Amino acid sequence: MASLDTGTTKRPSELWGSIDINSLPESKEPSIAGSYPQSSINRDMSPHKSVPIPEDNEHTPLLDAPGSSNDLRSSNNNSHNSSASDLRKPFQYQQPIRTVNPAKGAHHAQAYQRYRYYSKLAPANQPNSLIMPHHVLPTDFFVLGRGGQQSSIVTILSMWNTMMGSSVLAMPWAIDQAGFELGLAAMVVMASLAFYTCSIVLDSGKGGRLNGQDVEFADVCLHYLGKRAYVVAVIFSVMTLVGASMAYWVLMSGFLYTVVDYIHDPNPTPSSHGNISNTTIMTSPAPISTSMYEATTLELGSSSGGGFNSYWTQEYVPLYLIVILFPLVNFKSLTFFTKFNSLGVVSIIYILFFVIFTFFDGEHYKDSPAGGLHAKHLPTASIGVMSLCGVSCLAFFIHNGCLSIMRNQANPKNNKRDLFLAYLFVLLTYLIVGVLYFLSFTGDKSKIHNNFLMDFTKTSKNFVFSMVAQLFLLIQMITVYPLLQFIVRFQVMSTFFNGNPYPGFWHVFSLNSVMTVVCVCMAVFYPHIGDILRYTGAVCGLVYVFTLPAFVKMKMQEINGTLTNGSRLLHYGLIVVGIGILAGQFVT
Repeated sequence: MASLDTGTTKRPSELWGSIDINSLPESKEPSIAGSYPQSSINRDMSPHKSVPIPEDNEHTPLLDAPGSSNDLRSSNNNSHNSSASDLRKPFQYQQPIRTVNPAKGAHHAQAYQRYRYYSKLAPANQPNSLIMPHHVLPTDFFVLGRGGQQSSIVTILSMWNTMMGSSVLAMPWAIDQAGFELGLAAMVVMASLAFYTCSIVLDSGKGGRLNGQDVEFADVCLHYLGKRAYVVAVIFSVMTLVGASMAYWVLMSGFLYTVVDYIHDPNPTPSSHGNISNTTIMTSPAPISTSMYEATTLELGSSSGGGFNSYWTQEYVPLYLIVILFPLVNFKSLTFFTKFNSLGVVSIIYILFFVIFTFFDGEHYKDSPAGGLHAKHLPTASIGVMSLCGVSCLAFFIHNGCLSIMRNQANPKNNKRDLFLAYLFVLLTYLIVGVLYFLSFTGDKSKIHNNFLMDFTKTSKNFVFSMVAQLFLLIQMITVYPLLQFIVRFQVMSTFFNGNPYPGFWHVFSLNSVMTVVCVCMAVFYPHIGDILRYTGAVCGLVYVFTLPAFVKMKMQEINGTLTNGSRLLHYGLIVVGIGILAGQFVT
């Protein structure tokens, strides 16, 4: 970028006297969410084809910041003064000014005011062309490795690791809800639909850089559909993360309880655990006022009459997690936790090993809830398929992180192929875990827990394998949960506080307190992980997986003159599918 001459004293209105339209890059599409084009400042200040800047007055935003008039003139007296040079540079998105703290000095405040001023110079038909995106997240929140240009293998593994979450633990239960044959077909169909709409996200966002600017799908919605679509996208992206946070708190509570209980008393006793008490809490959802762990708590607490078992119960453990997690979510920067992203890969690989080993070596585990092949009298189809579809909406959901992962792809031409391979590997992983465990479950399939690791108790011969898996997942989720809260904070605070993701300690503390209370209440009073996943998936999937990508695709085709009735039928049909899945959650 050509620098401005700092050797002479000029008024701000003379300094920023014109914008050279000839230097603006030609584009058929309006640019969005980033910075003023670097080449757009006319160094020669020539008057031809330029937009005049208003003269200095009290209404000029450039002069609103402290020291914007007299201070600026005095700073020009020294041509070698670097701070004066900084004042004259146009505000750029690449500079982290949008998290400005006025206490850092007038220079940053002036730069930010200048940025906001030039944002108002956008053409009337492109009102959002210079608005900075409020929620572009660091790529290392999603990408495995050290960042920079990434290979296709890193891209595929990062997408696989991001999609593989708590849904994998509910897959055996979801297959039982749908019926074996219908469940398999539904999983393939849902994966295909999610891949298609995610490819729309990828194409519409140009691989994460639209018109040279880093964007997320919410910015793409702003670009094509307007501000309302942008607000909807941000809201439902946050709702997805809130649902995932509740699911994580429920799972962490169960895992922490199991691990600590085993360390305290590794010997199996009939009074401490029993397969019957475990299955009583994993069937159909209980009323909200009834705890999922009521049966287990009664056995554990009443048997001892006091001591450890009186305080270490499934109802108290969610409260104990506050001591561990709440200090972590209040950190201003959570870059440290991104170093543990690879733990997800280790955990999923171990779960795959555990399920495959249980299926093929089941003769040694006859007294366990799962082991070997038990495929007699399998349900083939059920109205509960809508539960599986709801879970699948969340299981195959990566639409709000796809562009962040693909942005640093070394070979962007491979984006579509890598996206397909990532979805294929995710589908195969879900099928292996869901199908093999479903077939190896020894008892009534309807009693499979919606977190299948909870089927194993101390009396099970392969309980240790299950406990190790829970320990891995507990460590992983403790490192991932603060990142989920950071993303929620980033999007909420940036939206309501003018792009500042950390407006102050008490703002962040209040938001984190609300989130913690919601998660704890869910873990204590309604810890049904399957229901949390299917309702969250159905609601957010309707908007983020089906509706917004469909409208964006039709808008792109309308702009290019390729929109046909067949395309309208296809994409409105996707929206109808999403509505049907959501309605089906209340019928199941």
